[in-house]
Amino acid sequence: MNGWQMTDGSPVSSMNTQPFVLTDHLRIFSELTKLYLTFFIALSAVFGQVIASALFTGDTLAAGGGVWLLAAGAAVLNNIQDRDHDRWFVRTQHRCLPQKKILVSRAAFMALVLISAGLVVLFGYPATPVPGLLGLLALGCYNGLYTPLKKKSCLAIWPGVACGMLPPAIGWGMVPFSAATGTGQDLVLVMVVLGLWQVPHFLALRAGTAIRDTRESRNTRTHMACRRFMGDGSCFRPEPSGIFPCLAKWWTSTELQVQVLIWVSLYSLAMLLFLIHGGIASTTVSMGLGVMAVALPAGMVWLQLQGRGRAGTAGVAVINLSLFVFMVLGILDRAVTGFFPFQ
Repeated sequence: MNGWQMTDGSPVSSMNTQPFVLTDHLRIFSELTKLYLTFFIALSAVFGQVIASALFTGDTLAAGGGVWLLAAGAAVLNNIQDRDHDRWFVRTQHRCLPQKKILVSRAAFMALVLISAGLVVLFGYPATPVPGLLGLLALGCYNGLYTPLKKKSCLAIWPGVACGMLPPAIGWGMVPFSAATGTGQDLVLVMVVLGLWQVPHFLALRAGTAIRDTRESRNTRTHMACRRFMGDGSCFRPEPSGIFPCLAKWWTSTELQVQVLIWVSLYSLAMLLFLIHGGIASTTVSMGLGVMAVALPAGMVWLQLQGRGRAGTAGVAVINLSLFVFMVLGILDRAVTGFFPFQ
């Protein structure tokens, strides 16, 4: 779910009439395409491709580029779908579509161009339609299931998890079957790592925003006589489409922290299984990643002991950094022969 604290739902500003400079356009583009998230998605597709081929080739660039284009287009479409929903929340009401910094028609054109370009690459570059079909499936999971369902149920996270597991498979599919040298076991384990990473990432983010909003609420009084905070930090009330879903129906703040720790442990276990089954050729790098995987749950416990605010904010950063290190070292180990001369 989006947001921390609910507003009255009114637009924050009207269409910006001041001239935009280049940095404004770049900021809007980065926000609409969710550049940080889509970079991770593209990197996971590259990882899947090099697992299959053990080479960094034009196929690798096509996998990463095609998946990024598709993911960026889906992100823009997601922003369009959420524009009315986003204006209800403090964290999201300042986004460019709720603030009307860009026309919806222009954002829709951007989404169409990016999605079309991504599908052209995924369907046109490889000899098989599998990457393109998996791309369409990911698009359906994200924009067809996750985005509308998250306004109705916290269980919407699971279509989102399924969507996030597909990019490595798309990258794998970019390699002709006859040229594939990797094992399907490695691919499945990487997909599991990606899927399990998303859950603690989601929960830690919600834990952090909940704490920040609770602190803000001590000094803020809104028009609502009776306020209740969701597990994702958002205040709820009935609105035209119903009541926004909340994790608070399931867990207290402390229980949410426990859930973060449980899912971080499962995510770390998946990384360890990948390493145990020979996913990394370099023994030294494999051992280093193994230490990181073991230390990750312990680090989350330490952050939680420092305070729940740090467990949310810093926890998200630590979880994301661990995945980045895992994927980058995995790509270099597989695709760049002799990159790690120490074995």
